Amino acid sequence: MRHYPAFLDIEGRPCLVVGGGAAALAKVRLLRRAGADVTVLARRFDADLQSLADNGEVALTKRAFRASDVAGRALVHAASGVAALDEAVADAAKARNIPVNVVDGAALSSFVMPAIVDRGPLVIGISSGGASPVLARRVRAEIEMLLPHGLGRLARFAQSFRSAVHTTFADFEFRLRFWDNFFDGPLAESVLAGKEHQARSGMLALVNRAQLPPAGEIENIEVDPVQPDLLTLRDVRRIARADVIVHDGAVGTAILDHARRDARRIEADSETDQLMAAELKAGKRIVRLTARQEYRKTGLAAQ
Repeated sequence: MRHYPAFLDIEGRPCLVVGGGAAALAKVRLLRRAGADVTVLARRFDADLQSLADNGEVALTKRAFRASDVAGRALVHAASGVAALDEAVADAAKARNIPVNVVDGAALSSFVMPAIVDRGPLVIGISSGGASPVLARRVRAEIEMLLPHGLGRLARFAQSFRSAVHTTFADFEFRLRFWDNFFDGPLAESVLAGKEHQARSGMLALVNRAQLPPAGEIENIEVDPVQPDLLTLRDVRRIARADVIVHDGAVGTAILDHARRDARRIEADSETDQLMAAELKAGKRIVRLTARQEYRKTGLAAQ
């Protein structure tokens, strides 16, 4: 992983965009969606930027860039398209430890902009680390097709019940199981279909009943450790939901990384059955990853 992925809270914070054309406009629109206080600096501005300024959405500064312009900014975008100017902007920001992104200039940037899937409040960023922005955009397009447009509505619905669920289910594992059951069940489907009133009544009933999570379960998945792309979407989801992953030694990180970060990982050995029985009794959801027969004896790790 070349860059550390993070989401910044810039609502109400001063940000600077240097440039007056289409590239600058794209950055301005993103910053405004995040609630930033945006200043755009350039010798001239296109009509769309001028229109935003006329509507009071951004402030325009019409002159040449000065290094002092970056002072006090939460972050800076260099989007002039003029190499020397963009480099000067980047140098000025870095000298003050201010995050800076240069459009089409990953080497000059202290952070890179991902391709974005916005299902607010759910936001997904896809980055190639500057290696291939076109590839990142293609991946974004694939994800856009997979995710329903009502996903943001579902996230807001779940958020409205977080406090009640936390109060009702003091145990973290119980809460996790509750939410898994919700997102996999008919109530979530109702929210996605726009039937929030119906879903809210059902959700209130579930929370008020304070039902305990179902008993533990074991799911077996046979995998090809050297071809992790052969995993089905269903298998990826099953792995991602597991509390415990029990795996053969041949199963490598390309497959194991589909698991939750807090999931327990156990490499199978002579004591595996006892461990699985204990976890099952504790109500845990277990996924047993078994390497295909030809890999079991060799212990060949996934490449």
